[in-house]
Amino acid sequence: MSRHLTGLFLGAGASFDVGMPLVWDLTQKIKNWLTPEKLRGFNEGWKIQGGGVSDSIIEELIHVMSREDLHYESILGYLEVQSRRRGGRSEGYHTMYSWMVEMVYMQLYLQHANGSQFILERLDLYRGISALYEDNTPLWIFSLNHDSIVEMIAKKLSIRLYSGFTEELVELPRRNAAGEVIGTLLAESISKAELDNGCMRFPNPPEPGIYLLKLHGSLDIFVHNDNFDLVKILPKGDSPEAVIDSLRAANEELVYIEPHAPGGKVKALNEIAYADFEGEMQFLRRTLLSGSQKFNEQSSQVLPKSMLKHFKSNINFVRELICVGYGFGDLHINDIMKSWLEFSADRSIKIVSPDARSIPPFLLHLAPQVELVPSGATEFFDEIAGIKRSEKELLAKSIFLASRRLGPVKSAEALKSFEASERDRHLAAVAEMVICMKDGEDPESILKRTEDAVASETETSRRFLQHLESFS
Repeated sequence: MSRHLTGLFLGAGASFDVGMPLVWDLTQKIKNWLTPEKLRGFNEGWKIQGGGVSDSIIEELIHVMSREDLHYESILGYLEVQSRRRGGRSEGYHTMYSWMVEMVYMQLYLQHANGSQFILERLDLYRGISALYEDNTPLWIFSLNHDSIVEMIAKKLSIRLYSGFTEELVELPRRNAAGEVIGTLLAESISKAELDNGCMRFPNPPEPGIYLLKLHGSLDIFVHNDNFDLVKILPKGDSPEAVIDSLRAANEELVYIEPHAPGGKVKALNEIAYADFEGEMQFLRRTLLSGSQKFNEQSSQVLPKSMLKHFKSNINFVRELICVGYGFGDLHINDIMKSWLEFSADRSIKIVSPDARSIPPFLLHLAPQVELVPSGATEFFDEIAGIKRSEKELLAKSIFLASRRLGPVKSAEALKSFEASERDRHLAAVAEMVICMKDGEDPESILKRTEDAVASETETSRRFLQHLESFS
């Protein structure tokens, strides 16, 4: 076991193979859903309920969203800056910022809830992480991702996971549509005072497992109570499915029933309103940190800014940092990485990405300590673990990549046209068999030739991949 630890730093590309969106994918999804007409309609509805913002802010947001050079984080950054500028409309900009962050949350949450089967089927692609776990006690993972993929991988590989929270648990009541308690949800916690003034509670001396630090908030991390303490929802069970089940319970069964409210329950902007065991209304504030103003001294983010201090401290436990799927677009992160690498010539960074072709400019003066690895995340994990995938698995990955490149609309069209061509192919094979039988040919030879024509699942996958790659 090496005393010189290797750690992982994960960006959005690390979760690509389980279907999580990259920044431009999520931007397109948001823009396709949030049309100008829909946004104007939402605002009119909010006004009827006593809320809403000025029409001029809505029109300004529509104009900004129409720009093809801005992804959703840039749009959120624009709203943040506007909300800080003087004027009577600052509250309206902040409202729209919070609403859009909640929309990002819901898009990612629904990707987990509605796409759970797809995610679970593909978790084995990350099996190579077990090699890093076996060689490093602990395996530090620093993540910018809001998703719960690392938590599910840990369950899949039976690896103990620590998130730096205390062992003091918070119990939350799950309720049905009638407001009756149907169970509980447990969450580990850490006080804001401890985050700001102390250390996070990772085991020391080190224990085998993953030490996970999520720097930009998470679907399962919330600010709780008036002291702004953090809680992280715990899965009830040891399977990857339990992670998604707990997310679903947090978002759908922590409720405050109010028959006269829209949908029959209280809704709070970017928060979960719920009834505690005494029936009193409480709130869990979502912690997703998104936009171009992350950890800005002038920003009013929900996630404690001291989280950055813990990254700066804990990165010093590793000698090698493997950056997977990170585009180096966050200056507050880059500054810490640069300082960490400058401290010692013994430290190194591996940049793992299909697009890893050049060293980021802020690291050029440290070029001998930087290695570029042009590879996808799961291919890299397979390589370091010596895992050889079957042809069936490799074809499935290639089909997934080709479908992602085409996008959901075109890939659906490609699938439909492929299914039609396959039906024609099968019908032709059956018709030939009937003709041959009429001509008195030996039935066994006819059947063999027909089976060869219909072919195997692998052959069908090969043809489908070729069809996707040629589809336009």
